[in-house]
Amino acid sequence: MTRADLSLIAALTLLGAVIGLAIRWRVATLNYRHDDEAGQTPPGPRWWIPVTVAAGSGLLAWRFGVERWPLLLPTLPLAWFGPWLSAIDLDVRRLPNRLLAVHGVLVAVGVGAAALIAGDLNIAIQAAIGGLVAFVVFWILDRAQPGGFGWGDGKYIPIIGAATASVSLTVAWWAFLIACVAAILATPFRRRRTAFPFGPWLALGALAAIAMLG
Repeated sequence: MTRADLSLIAALTLLGAVIGLAIRWRVATLNYRHDDEAGQTPPGPRWWIPVTVAAGSGLLAWRFGVERWPLLLPTLPLAWFGPWLSAIDLDVRRLPNRLLAVHGVLVAVGVGAAALIAGDLNIAIQAAIGGLVAFVVFWILDRAQPGGFGWGDGKYIPIIGAATASVSLTVAWWAFLIACVAAILATPFRRRRTAFPFGPWLALGALAAIAMLG
């Protein structure tokens, strides 16, 4: 690992911490809650948000380094939006459409920019395949078991698929496998019989797969 790599890791970890603090401040307003959710118990200080955003940003910087930095463009949004969406999903069992839309646009722009900068069209092709296949699989599973997923998950899944597949299709495959296995293992420990928050596991699976195989 070169000095430039270490500088990149430090810079993105610090940037992640700042972004994470801004996200924590934003979610603390609870303005994402609908009227019928306003009376729910406050979720607490959630200091884990800036910690996980900083850790995720630093992890991606470590994985790609200066040599493969263009791949940070489509994947950094995973580290930034994953904890944000997770915090909301854990609180109200819902993934906001506007937040998903911004996340999706940033990933799409990042994929295109990475392909152009790296001069590698495969980045864009893999991302398109990953996003499409992820959505088709979700649609089939949702049709087979109606209500098993929420449509917030259905919009988040292709974003995860595109971002991870921009690295490789293998990474995308493992991202969803890790997410599903982790969610299944966590199910017995649920305290409330409410809708299952799959968003946090999708975010975890994506970053774990990139860390292991990216």
